[in-house]
Amino acid sequence: MDIKRGLFNGLVKDVDTEGRTVTGYFAAFHNKDTDGDVIIPGAFTKSVKERGPEGKGRIFHLWQHWTSDILGKPHVLKEDAHGLYFESKIAKTTLGNDVLQLYLDGIVNEHSIGFNVIQSEKSEEENTVTIKEVRLWEGSTVTWGANENTPSTGVKSASKQDLQKHVERINKAFKSGTYTDDTFELLQIELNLISDLLKSLEGPEEIPPTKEPTVEELIEAFTKGLK
Repeated sequence: MDIKRGLFNGLVKDVDTEGRTVTGYFAAFHNKDTDGDVIIPGAFTKSVKERGPEGKGRIFHLWQHWTSDILGKPHVLKEDAHGLYFESKIAKTTLGNDVLQLYLDGIVNEHSIGFNVIQSEKSEEENTVTIKEVRLWEGSTVTWGANENTPSTGVKSASKQDLQKHVERINKAFKSGTYTDDTFELLQIELNLISDLLKSLEGPEEIPPTKEPTVEELIEAFTKGLK
């Protein structure tokens, strides 16, 4: 079965830099992702019990869904009224340090999940797929709701004001100088993407309408040409 990746409005709740712990939601219930999938309560119950912290411990916290970029494992993972709640201690690695700083600077604050669909129900009328049970592999810290199919979906759906605020946060992060070269490069790519999008939102430059010359002006121009 193919592993799906989806953003279900999983936002960060708190970041404890001293304890290197991030808390928040990997997914929220009843929130439609970019593919039209909606997860309902109970979808994670079996998978979390079998594969979560109190089970085999096989669910990871990744960076951008990359299996090579492991941030840690959630030591708390459970469903509540809002969605799939997690608490993860971020590993003491260069990547872990950068990601903690990205959280603090407000550059990243979203999460996504990698999963297999076990049971679902499709609604042609509402153009949605209600996911009733999943096998959860990982939860990821992501930028702008990135996923493998639509890496800039989150950016394109953001308002102009949100984009401008995000540019300010990135510029502030540049000045801090606390990231590795790889992360600075990632931030520069994101900044270029947002800057291009902001330019496109402004639309093409308006050309002032041409003023039609009067009869007197035409006669004057013609007379000058004869001299």
